[in-house]
Amino acid sequence: MRILHTADWHLGHRLYGNDRTEEHERALDWLLRTVRDRRVDLLIVAGDVFDSMNPSNTARNLYYRFLGQLQSTGCRTAVIVGGNHDSPSQLDAPASLLRHLNVHVIGGAREVVADQIIRITGADTSSSEVVIAAVPYLRDRDLKFSVVGESAGDKVERMRAAIRQHYQDVAAAARAARTDARTPIVATGHLFASGGEDADDKITNIYLADRNNIEAGHFDPCFDYVALGHIHRPQRVGGQEHIRYSGSLIPLTFGEAQVDQSVCLVELAGAGEPVKTEKIAVPTYRALVTCRGPVEEVKAALSQLVSRQRSADRDDRPPWVDIRVETPHPLPLLREELQEVVTPREDESNAGMNSLPLILRCTTVLPVGNRRQFEVETVNLEELHPEEVFHHLCHGGEATRPDYPELLESFRELRGWMEDQTGT
Repeated sequence: MRILHTADWHLGHRLYGNDRTEEHERALDWLLRTVRDRRVDLLIVAGDVFDSMNPSNTARNLYYRFLGQLQSTGCRTAVIVGGNHDSPSQLDAPASLLRHLNVHVIGGAREVVADQIIRITGADTSSSEVVIAAVPYLRDRDLKFSVVGESAGDKVERMRAAIRQHYQDVAAAARAARTDARTPIVATGHLFASGGEDADDKITNIYLADRNNIEAGHFDPCFDYVALGHIHRPQRVGGQEHIRYSGSLIPLTFGEAQVDQSVCLVELAGAGEPVKTEKIAVPTYRALVTCRGPVEEVKAALSQLVSRQRSADRDDRPPWVDIRVETPHPLPLLREELQEVVTPREDESNAGMNSLPLILRCTTVLPVGNRRQFEVETVNLEELHPEEVFHHLCHGGEATRPDYPELLESFRELRGWMEDQTGT
């Protein structure tokens, strides 16, 4: 059976307030073509379909449009699990309807783990079958691990144990669901596995245990492939070819743009047999460029971007730029100076050409004293994502790091409720 593993779409994402809908449209259209051209039997989306628990109508339309068009690609089945950014109830709401389209959705963990087991039959019904242990992002309430009065360290260890126990339980349920011991089993997950590496500018501690909540060796040997999400950089876990993060569909930060986005094509044979994997790069639809250095170097780099963009194809989307100027003193008119470099000429403006680089963020990096290694970045509040502001407030106040994931989940729920009330 041929499986295409993808994750972390984050539909509805905005980068410093700038809409990413066009990039997502192009990426999803490319994904549909890839499913068709590679004759994929099963599509797995390992969490974070949406960027928010209360996605916009535009983001939902992208999702349902994709699922509708998936039916004409020849792909027989899709399995979608929820991530930490998704609302379990929102994903699960149309699950019964989507099942008629052979789209199986597990937005949140089920009370009975057997309900997370899905049997899939490929085009060749005589030999092509797989059992899916569909594990979404596991929330505190799913694991029921907390004990009143325990220390932060005990709480972390209990969380790790609860995650591992859940995978043991679904492994047992998956084995029981097989009618033939030769049928392979595929598990999913949305978590930070030990040893995983992600972009420096992405906040990743979604669990109390964070980077050490599960290791490659903790996944049951019955899992012939483990399709993971949450880390946006494609990679193997613990050097194991069959335990992988596919990576995100588009770069969500400037740091992520330094690595190619991808999906993973998986060839499954029988249970216990080696799997074949192929990383397929996702085309870049908009460049995210970081310029860092003294102000004159940054201006020169911007000028090169402008020249390159003026000679580019008209259909190329203008790059978005993150600027960090190293300076020994504040530069109050810095943004205005840099904006002059990327301002269209009069003839370009008259012709309706507005394809020059767009500066999304402009910060100054100031040395503290004479020690260059200690730096302070000045950032405009408007340029920060609400979760970045919340992160800074928590870690600059009295909130302890072990409490942060719980606080973040509550913040997301409150923010989703607020957006629902205000209609934004």
